[in-house]
Amino acid sequence: MTEPSPKTTTSNRSILDLSDHNYRMAMINGWLASLGDAFFNGSIVLASFAAKLGAPNTIVGLLPALLGAGSMVPQVFVAPYVARLSRKIELYRRVAWLRAGSLWVVVVATFVLGQHPHLLLPVFILGLAANGLFSGISSLPFWEAIGKTVPMERRAGLFSARNLVGGVLGFLTGFVVRFILGLPLPFPHTYAIIFALGAIAYGYCWYFFGLIKEPPEEGKTDRISLRLPFRDFYFRRFLRVRVLLAVGGMVEPFYAAFAVRQLHQSGEIGLYLTIFTLSSVLANLLWVQVSRRYGSKTLMLVGAALGTLTPVLALLLPPGDYWGVFVLQGAYLAAIGVSTSTYLLNLAPDNNRSSYIGLSNTIVGLLSFSPVLGGFLADRIGYVGPMLLASVCYGWALYAGRRLRDLEAIYASRSQP
Repeated sequence: MTEPSPKTTTSNRSILDLSDHNYRMAMINGWLASLGDAFFNGSIVLASFAAKLGAPNTIVGLLPALLGAGSMVPQVFVAPYVARLSRKIELYRRVAWLRAGSLWVVVVATFVLGQHPHLLLPVFILGLAANGLFSGISSLPFWEAIGKTVPMERRAGLFSARNLVGGVLGFLTGFVVRFILGLPLPFPHTYAIIFALGAIAYGYCWYFFGLIKEPPEEGKTDRISLRLPFRDFYFRRFLRVRVLLAVGGMVEPFYAAFAVRQLHQSGEIGLYLTIFTLSSVLANLLWVQVSRRYGSKTLMLVGAALGTLTPVLALLLPPGDYWGVFVLQGAYLAAIGVSTSTYLLNLAPDNNRSSYIGLSNTIVGLLSFSPVLGGFLADRIGYVGPMLLASVCYGWALYAGRRLRDLEAIYASRSQP
């Protein structure tokens, strides 16, 4: 049975107190990552790009899955190696160069192969797949560095503030994307400019996190047990909820594809991105308070509830009101992102953090290819099928999540004198 260790005292410091170097680097990293995420937004930018290329819905679902799932799947395989490292940040710095190179392959291909979509699409897919793989290798060092340098009581605030300020940047990026897509340039040069800006943002994002001063520790020489997390009853409960949320994510890229292909709203993609990111910003103002006051479990349940509602509304709203879908999508993805990351980091014991995080993220990463299933269903039975199935999965996660343990409440009670 895993319990959080009360090794630090509760802090009332502001979530935007950047006086600590490591906290500041992690925060700046998050802001720039949000900026890159906006330019490479899988649910809106990549989905609309693939749709305009004429790709089938299966490929539309594959592109964002390559970024999300690809960054998770390798983690369990690199966990033993990472556990042996005295300073995990060194691996993060080395892999950052490979991540940047894979994105610039995507940028150059989009500029050069615009007149050859039959070549552009496979090169684009391979570039994103390589970036996802390299991200998966560096992801575990990222979480280890956060776990070693950011106290438990500041983690939820860190992730919320990363999303909050990053969301403001993403909101402004929506206007930039809309402006670029309106330029009198041939397709796909406008998208190539967008991807280039995203690659620059990601490059600086990885550079700043690499400046974190991680304290050395004695690396593990014995083999880490990947079966150990499964012996933890509370980890198994969390994993069940996380898996359901990942499968529910099959619908995420198809809100934009539905708007382009069914509602003929391709000119509103920039507006939808702006609304999506503005929703994330405003929601995080609320989510940080919910997480601090009620804990990451409650926030996870809120995200699942909103995720249950959104696919149904997407099928019911008229074209003029379809922007409401992206209001809800921005809100529930922000809630799920903050709550699941914080909950897992708090659940994992310090001496087995790599195995907990690596195993969880690899399993969830494999299931994050669910948008491919969503695309398969959309191609054969229309968008109603994946949207309703996603709603059921989110609803199931909401039901299962009620039995999760409230880790922050336990930690707070143990910190009382």
